[in-house]
Amino acid sequence: MQCLNRVFYLAGPAMLVIALSGGCNEPAKISEKQAATSTPFPIADYIRSQLQEIDSLQLPVTLYRTGAEGNDTTLLSTKDCLELARPFTEPDIAKPDVASHFTESSFADQSIPSITFNYLSKEETMPLKRADVVLQPNPSVSDKVRSIYLEKAFSIGDTLVQEKLFWNDGHYYQIIRTKSAGASNPIQSTLKVVWDPTE
Repeated sequence: MQCLNRVFYLAGPAMLVIALSGGCNEPAKISEKQAATSTPFPIADYIRSQLQEIDSLQLPVTLYRTGAEGNDTTLLSTKDCLELARPFTEPDIAKPDVASHFTESSFADQSIPSITFNYLSKEETMPLKRADVVLQPNPSVSDKVRSIYLEKAFSIGDTLVQEKLFWNDGHYYQIIRTKSAGASNPIQSTLKVVWDPTE
């Protein structure tokens, strides 16, 4: 039996449909690599839509912070929630002048099912080094974002700053930040912003 596994890119902001046929004995995971010649997933627009939802619904937001300066848990204003999420929206890889600095690969997993778009920087000077977007395909409506993961590295003066950012759709976002200066021990801090009361 012939088995077809295809990824279709549709017009519009990151609209994606996966057509998978059943009854096949091929491996469940399929990988496809390509240059980012088409418009990458609009991560910044997606993040802004999530923040707009938090703002419009006035959802209660809690900040959990850990690090060398201590641990604390506080209620967060919507304004501060939006401000702390800024690293997720900069730079915007959907803009052509930024997208040209990245390569794109996609990985479809039929067992979940999900598809992951991976973007890797081609230049060392680009602060954003990596972006992973995990989608849950839906043949009848727009595909749902499961999560977004970003890695950044940049310098502020003589301090190297490394960030690992994770966004869990509709639940929370988290930023792990490590600062290293000279021979000093790295200093790590974590902030987690939660608006889902079940978390």
